[in-house]
Amino acid sequence: MNKVKDIVEVNCTGRDLGAVPAGLHKDTGILLLNANRLLSISTAAFQLLPVLQDLDLSDNGLRAVLTEAPLPSLKELLLSRNALEAVPTLQGLPALTRLALAHNKLQALAPKAFRAVPLLQDLDLRGNALQTLPEDAFTELRALKNLDLSDNALEELPSGLLRDLERLETLWLSGNRLRALPSGFFPVGHLFAYVFLTENPWHCNCSLVYLRSWILGNEGSIYEPERGLGKTKVEVAPEKVLCQSPSEHQQKPIIRFKPNCGHVRDAEEEYYYDEEPTPLASVSPTY
Repeated sequence: MNKVKDIVEVNCTGRDLGAVPAGLHKDTGILLLNANRLLSISTAAFQLLPVLQDLDLSDNGLRAVLTEAPLPSLKELLLSRNALEAVPTLQGLPALTRLALAHNKLQALAPKAFRAVPLLQDLDLRGNALQTLPEDAFTELRALKNLDLSDNALEELPSGLLRDLERLETLWLSGNRLRALPSGFFPVGHLFAYVFLTENPWHCNCSLVYLRSWILGNEGSIYEPERGLGKTKVEVAPEKVLCQSPSEHQQKPIIRFKPNCGHVRDAEEEYYYDEEPTPLASVSPTY
């Protein structure tokens, strides 16, 4: 147990626990229960911890998380690397600002899946098996700043997915199966700090006109993550968003792809490329 600035931290990491230990200090503000063998858990187990702010339940075998019992002070809930097949209801967690659900077994999100946590600022859904998302998946998350959908199996996204995300700064879409984005996907006039689009099979035909135009207007926001370094180092890389098909355009930058589509919505019209542009300077901001 560690006490810093009147916040009690209890570290139970890697203790082979199958249940929440009894007798936790009532002033516990940070509780680390990661890397144990918890298979299911209820927020009722933490009812005697009225000032609990951060709860780490990652790296367990969790298949169910019940959140009906209120934890009004909880701000951070880490559930990554478990076996969850559905997002918990999140009822009873009105103060939650960070939710990590990375590397679980999520295949779908329910409509308005996060409406119980409108103060959420950071949502990590990377490394699941999501293929599609309902248009209102993130409805009412007007405080959300960071949304990570990378390394899923997303093949398409609805045009209104980001509609309510007025404060969104960072969007991760890298490592999916996206071939195009629908017109109007990025809210008009919205300025992003970081957008990650690499490692998708972008199909360079007339359906990619919208995405190409958006990238050209937001080149300074397009980044590429450096694999193996987590999310600590990235670089400006609009030219790294590449066509994967058709074969004649494979590995060519989307920003240099210019479709000659006219008014014909034919997916296989004429294409040509701009001359090689002057490379942008690389930077490595901290995320």
